[in-house]
Order: sequence, then C-alpha cells, then structure tokens
Amino acid sequence: MRKLKFFLIVLISIVVSILSIFPLAGIVYALCNGTACNNTDPQSTGCSASAATVRTKYPASGLARVELRFSDACQTRWARTYNISSLNYNANATLRYWYYKALYIAPGINVYSNQRYGSGYQGCGDVAGSPMNYLINDSARCTTSY
Repeated sequence: MRKLKFFLIVLISIVVSILSIFPLAGIVYALCNGTACNNTDPQSTGCSASAATVRTKYPASGLARVELRFSDACQTRWARTYNISSLNYNANATLRYWYYKALYIAPGINVYSNQRYGSGYQGCGDVAGSPMNYLINDSARCTTSY
C-alpha cells in the first residue's frame, strides 16, 4: 500500500510539472462548429474568442460602428454594433436577413447578433434615440458581404 501511495504521489508530481510547462490557459475551445452554431450566442459558445472583424460600416447617423465578425474556429459570422457616441442610445446589430439583437447601451458598449455558419453574409446595424426592434436590411447601414 505504501509503494502505491508513493507511486501515485510521484506520478501526480510529474503530471503537474509537465502541465506547468505547457499551460492550457491560452487554448481556445469552441462549443460548436458549422451549422451546429446557427442562431447561437458567439460569446457563450466560445466562437468570439477566435473572431476577427472582416468588414466595417459607419452608418449616416454618425453614432455607430457596425462590424461583420468571423470566427475561424467555428466558421460563423455575426454582426456587432458599437455605440460610438457620448450618450446612452438604442442599438441594433443584425446579421442581414437572419438574426438581430436590440439593446439600450452606454457609450463604448456593443450589441451583437446571433451567429450563422456560411459565407456571403452582411453585418447591419445602427444606434438611434428610439428602439429598433427589427431586422435592419438596408444597404446604407450594412457592411459589404463576406
């Protein structure tokens, strides 16, 4: 029994030493990929951790920056809208023709739509004084497709 305890202690010490040399903290794991990600939150699925902004649009309101985001790990796209004004406003982020999210947000804060697998999508959105609880699909407030 003593030999077994000693062996386990040595084994655990070796494993801990090896793991400390190769930390796992920098590894990003997504909870979905492809169509399994459709209509899900890019942050809670881990897809946003590997994402990049691939297209940007500044609508005529002058209050918003609209981004089309792409996750290489999940192969999904979604819209993200920032309130670039100095006041609290209503904001909308729409993945054109698919999903939207609308919130009342402070300056420098963003709202993002759910994500969708595939290509050829556009990110749409805006910031305004009144709520925009609908899909934004007009080209003046949408990025080019990716």
